[in-house]
Amino acid sequence: MEEFYTAIGIKREPGSFSVVSQGERFSLYRAEPLLWTILQGRFLKKDEIYPEMYAKCLNGRMEKIGEEEAAYCLRRLSNRRLVIKISAEDSMDAQRKILQRSVVAPTDLAGSLPASSLFRKAFGEPGRVSAHDKTWQKRWEHRERTLLKMLGIFGEVPKYLEAVGGSWEVMPTRFAKYREEFETFDTETFLSTLGRLHRERMIGILAVQEKEVSG
Repeated sequence: MEEFYTAIGIKREPGSFSVVSQGERFSLYRAEPLLWTILQGRFLKKDEIYPEMYAKCLNGRMEKIGEEEAAYCLRRLSNRRLVIKISAEDSMDAQRKILQRSVVAPTDLAGSLPASSLFRKAFGEPGRVSAHDKTWQKRWEHRERTLLKMLGIFGEVPKYLEAVGGSWEVMPTRFAKYREEFETFDTETFLSTLGRLHRERMIGILAVQEKEVSG
């Protein structure tokens, strides 16, 4: 088992760099915005974080950030629960463990949905697509959009997992219109879809239950 770090919260626009998490708004300073952004939608081991920051500084022609500064910012973000760590076999295992215990929301706080081209970029496969596959892809895209709409209203992932398991009554009554579409998920496809949305930064984690997670 190894320890992986990830960012918690959703970036607030516009204005100075700030993150909304667990109902609070936190302002980020110094190298914190860069560090938080690197970990958004990703799970990195501690010794992978600084090389990522250093590379970002070089590519963006930014002032170099020292390792001590990076470590200080990681501690500050961890203390405020804007970065958390989890023990897991690998990064995918870490993501799955976190998401199963999370409250999530679309990263666009205004509630607008990504354009179709963004969905195709995020979920589509390269190369030529047959007519049958285009129909399947359109259906797939519609399901992802439906899930994003639902997560914009209610983001408690454990409740979604209960619903996938057959306990639909745990969901808000207003979700009745989404039930048929949602029931095309099973646990595996739901978690893999949630993972894709998180990796593509279409959703963010607002809070995580404490079990198996540490700051």
